[in-house]
Amino acid sequence: MRILVIAATSFELQPFLEVASTYDRCDTLITGVGMVATAFALGRALHEKKYDLLINIGIGGCLDRHVEIGSVIQVVSESFVELGAEDGHNFIPIDQLGYGKSKFSSCSLADKELRLPFLKQGEGITVNKVHGHTESIEKVQKLHPNSLVESMEGAAVFYAADKMTVPVIEIRGVSNYVEKRNRATWNIPLAIMNSNKALIKTLEYLSNLYLKI
Repeated sequence: MRILVIAATSFELQPFLEVASTYDRCDTLITGVGMVATAFALGRALHEKKYDLLINIGIGGCLDRHVEIGSVIQVVSESFVELGAEDGHNFIPIDQLGYGKSKFSSCSLADKELRLPFLKQGEGITVNKVHGHTESIEKVQKLHPNSLVESMEGAAVFYAADKMTVPVIEIRGVSNYVEKRNRATWNIPLAIMNSNKALIKTLEYLSNLYLKI
């Protein structure tokens, strides 16, 4: 099984990079922040080499205050929540416009659903501008009530996986809540440490289910 581990920045993947050489069937890709950078870097990587599984890892904001900072979420579906058109105070998603779709889910791997039993699962939203205003947060929660995690890259990875028919796992460490920007309440080091531990546990779990990684 050939796996590509994808992160926006090297510091989000640093704990794994320190031991990555022991996983000889895993490649790593640092894409840069945001959907455009991720789409470009991932598109180039998938053109150059075939992979059996994509794993996207990073930190993100959580929309549910019942989830503790530092928790790790497996994001099982992703949505481009800004892709569409404004109509006054209303938003028309690209699905309704008839030009594509905005929500993507992972396909199965060897006929098994890619849900990790040791992680909480939830839906993700992907944005160009992270939310930090009460009115816009309330609006996105109303439009996407089941969404749990916000990131700037997730849906781009899911989109590429969908187009290439490659399974994908997304692992997000909760570094902060989606609220008015307040860095004093963030815990980025904890989110990175726990998400990388979850990544290593995921690779061990997959190696027991499938081929040696």
